[in-house]
Amino acid sequence: MQCLSPTYRATAWAALLTCGLAACDSPTGRTPASSGSAGTPFEASNTATDPAAAAQRLAANANVPDSLHLISPGRVGRLRLNQTEKGLLALVPAGQLTKTSYQYQGATYPAYEMRDAQEPNAPPTTLEMDGSEKEGYRLRRIRIRDPQYRTAEGIGVGSPFGAARQTYGLTRVRFNEQDYVAISGTMRIGWILDEKSLPAKHSRDMSSADIPPATRITGVIVVR
Repeated sequence: MQCLSPTYRATAWAALLTCGLAACDSPTGRTPASSGSAGTPFEASNTATDPAAAAQRLAANANVPDSLHLISPGRVGRLRLNQTEKGLLALVPAGQLTKTSYQYQGATYPAYEMRDAQEPNAPPTTLEMDGSEKEGYRLRRIRIRDPQYRTAEGIGVGSPFGAARQTYGLTRVRFNEQDYVAISGTMRIGWILDEKSLPAKHSRDMSSADIPPATRITGVIVVR
């Protein structure tokens, strides 16, 4: 995958960075962090009035991702949820993908481990499909363990849970497939929490208030 030009990336990110989110513990009454719709985070109309200032902001914030590592509702970089397997294979070079499978509701579905082109030793991103051989498969869920991937506000693997809760709000916390996951429903993003950072007597149905703000995020799940 090729990166966007520096000029285009700077102008697009200037628009993203000017769209702040209200800090709250409830996902209601707030707008997801993206410019334009979830399907088109870099619309042509979102141009910066001062590209030089945007470039300075990018340089000052090491947590701001480039366009290929941006997490937004329904998207991770150029990948979008619900795209076909054929479309996925046309978008990502074959050398970056390893085909595998996973279990969901008692059935086996195809999945892909995607390596980062710039950092091949980084943890792979898991692309989980659903559907059938007859009707075709589509991208259902993306699991991220690579800290290069971040939201527009710079939150991703390694960030404190308190930052995600304050920025995006939380819908619920649940134990899901051996992981403790805090769900930001409006963003359709799940934050996998470091269990070692949780209280010693934590339960599978603990509330957001029981989670220490310093608890580290160890993974990100983007779902439909």
